[in-house]
Amino acid sequence: MLKNILINLLRLPFQLRRARHESRMIPILEPAIAVFNAGNYDETVRICRSILVGDPKSAQANHLCGRALIELDRHVDAAPFLRLAVQLAPGLAEAHADLSAVMLQASDYAAAEESCRRAVSIEPAEVRYRLRLVEILEAAGQERNALAELAMAQECAPEQLNLLLKVCAGLDRRNRHPEMRRLAERAVMESGETFETLSCLAVACHGMDDLSAAINACRKALALRPEQAEIHVTLGSALFDSGNIDEAVAALRRALKLNRESVAAHYNLGLINLMRGKYREGWEQFDYRFRLPKNRSWRPCEPRWNGSALRGRTLLVMREQGLGDEIMYASCYGDVIASAKKCFFECDPRLEPLLSRSFPNATFLPLQDLMTRVASDPDVSVDVRSYAGSLPRYLRGSLRDFPQHQGYLKADPQRTQYWRERLSASGGGLKVGISWRGGTSVTKRGRRSFTLTDLSPLLSVGGVQWINLQYGERADDIASLRNTHGIAISDWPEAIDGGYDETAALVSALDLVISVCTSVIHLSGALGKTAWVLAPHVPEWRYGLAGESMPWYPSVRLFRQPEPDAWPPVINDVLDQLSLKVAATAI
Repeated sequence: MLKNILINLLRLPFQLRRARHESRMIPILEPAIAVFNAGNYDETVRICRSILVGDPKSAQANHLCGRALIELDRHVDAAPFLRLAVQLAPGLAEAHADLSAVMLQASDYAAAEESCRRAVSIEPAEVRYRLRLVEILEAAGQERNALAELAMAQECAPEQLNLLLKVCAGLDRRNRHPEMRRLAERAVMESGETFETLSCLAVACHGMDDLSAAINACRKALALRPEQAEIHVTLGSALFDSGNIDEAVAALRRALKLNRESVAAHYNLGLINLMRGKYREGWEQFDYRFRLPKNRSWRPCEPRWNGSALRGRTLLVMREQGLGDEIMYASCYGDVIASAKKCFFECDPRLEPLLSRSFPNATFLPLQDLMTRVASDPDVSVDVRSYAGSLPRYLRGSLRDFPQHQGYLKADPQRTQYWRERLSASGGGLKVGISWRGGTSVTKRGRRSFTLTDLSPLLSVGGVQWINLQYGERADDIASLRNTHGIAISDWPEAIDGGYDETAALVSALDLVISVCTSVIHLSGALGKTAWVLAPHVPEWRYGLAGESMPWYPSVRLFRQPEPDAWPPVINDVLDQLSLKVAATAI
């Protein structure tokens, strides 16, 4: 094989003299090529060196010597031979590719990328070079560019379905599911319904919340390869999101029977156990989140707290996940503060004033970037660390471990009084906060969001003064509601778009909060404020699977969909309860 690569050198557009020179070298290099192909790399180097003594400007001899040195893991020694080879024969793609491997080994990513791109430019249809470039870009942290090159490699070799799987996995990590679906559907048309094409289609459809299509693709894929654990995981996830909980559990357990190390299966079963109130099993499996591909770059947390006594020790709790999660995990902060010598907590900068006031015996360290590799430095020795989401594993092992609190966060009393007075001055009626959108495309925004027109029957209840708690773009929504339905929602951006401390003061001044599943529910519950949640049939794990209450927040009441997409019954139930509350307030 190597001989063929070297012979191809003669087909390149060299000057005539150079081409004639290299053609004469092939018989001379035959012994070196033979021992190389036999795996005797030391002998290859010896023969090449002896040849180069007499002819130091042979591109083929320099390349072969460098290649043999790479096989001997002598990358530093290989570099000068490969550099001379590409200098003598700039069109020799294989030598550029080998030089890129040497530069990658030296962590010189820029030089490695440059050499590999030259190889690709010379032979753009050669998949090996594109895959080497993908490896270099990934090592350099250029995931987006690596994915683009991987897609190009797949374009060059659509018959290599393993490349399709790699491209789809990269798109899945970046939540580019519409693009992934188009690629998978094209692959089905070109290559048929293979296990690979159906697997990619299933993951893409699940990511787009097209659950019936995802389940259908999973079942077709399993008919071809029932022994593949990961497709059972995809099926279990899609079944769970569609409300078929028992079937989902069965699929995930089948995945674990096939592969006891399936991280996704353990993690998803953990979420289901937490939703079902099986906390001990759930928290143990929840720790598999550290091993999910998207979380492998999390900062190390060592030495990690294992639930042992904290007496006399200092604890640092590391921030993770979103704003609502951070507020929820803060329900455990009081427990560890009471036990430890000293506690430090990383926090979203927007929460620092609120948390510092609520837990005055702890120190809060603002951390904006969750992906930073820089560890927080409390300027004192820390005995143990814990991710915030790991605290409940040791503090909330059963339902009775959740305290019946009246609020563990404390809003600024002066700002709360300010908002009470401002609300009173703005008119009579029940003061109700409203939020109608939640989440992102990744966290199933479409499943837990409304338009204000959808909520107009509820918003039409008399005796209510509606107060905006929706963050982000909302001015057009509020104006449209006023113009179309004559319903006003008061919006004070200074309470919503700034620090969460001001939002907390406004929420504390309200009579009631009504919202979809979003961070304002966590804030309301943590403040002990009465809140009603319009919850989808299968909500995020924090909200559980059944019942009107959630253990994290005694003041929060859930109004659940009886089946997927069934929002009218939920809105009607909330409307009835709001009407009763308005009537009771008027008495």
